[in-house]
Amino acid sequence: MNKTTMPLATQQQLLEAQVNKALTTVLLARATAQVQIPALLGEWSQFTNKIATDQALLPPWVVNSDAYVGEFVKYLVNRDVRNAVKEKMKEQLRLLENNGYNCSIISHSWGTVVAYESLLDLEKEMPAFQLAHLFTLGSPLWLVHYLLDDPSGRKPHNVANWVNIHAQGDMIGAGLTPGFQVDADYAVASFGNGDPHASYFVASNVAVEHDIVAVTILG
Repeated sequence: MNKTTMPLATQQQLLEAQVNKALTTVLLARATAQVQIPALLGEWSQFTNKIATDQALLPPWVVNSDAYVGEFVKYLVNRDVRNAVKEKMKEQLRLLENNGYNCSIISHSWGTVVAYESLLDLEKEMPAFQLAHLFTLGSPLWLVHYLLDDPSGRKPHNVANWVNIHAQGDMIGAGLTPGFQVDADYAVASFGNGDPHASYFVASNVAVEHDIVAVTILG
C-alpha cells in the first residue's frame, strides 16, 4: 500500500512517528553534546553529576522522551488538534480586546508555540487586539520552526515587545535569534537544583521573575 492510498489515520500515525523521532533525536543530541563539554556547562554539569547516580532526578523527556515529545507532536501534525488548542487560548485573549489594559503573556515550553501561533492568527481574527509583552520561557520554537504555519520567525504585529528567556542547561529552550524577531533574548543561569527547563518558576528566581519579567512589565 503506497502513501496515496493509505487511510488518513495511518498516514497521520506515520507522520507523528517521523516528527517524534526527528525532535527527540535533536534533543538527545543536544543533551549529549552539553554533557561532553563540561567547561561550558555551569549548573548543567552539577545537575548531570547528580542524576548520574539517581535516575529519579532525570527530567521526564530524558527518561521517556517519546512520551514527552509525542504529546506535543499531535499538535504539530494534526490540524484539528492544533486548531482546538489554539482556540482555547484565543477564547481567553478575546476577553482582553479593547479592555484598556496593557496585557502581557508569560508562556513556557510548548506553550510558547501555542501562544506564538495564536497571536499570529489574531492579527486577522481580532485586528484591534494589542499585547504589551510576550514572554517566551524555555521555548522550543527554534526546534519546530519548520513545522509552524508561518515559519518566517517574524514578530506578530499585535505584540509590542517580545522577550525570550532561556536557562543554561535547558535542553528544550534556547535563544531564538536570529531565526525569530524577538526584541530581547536573555540567557540566564539555571536556578535551583532541579531540571533547568523548570527553573524559571522556582520561588526566589529573582533573575527571571523580577529582574527581567517584572521590570519589563512595570517599566
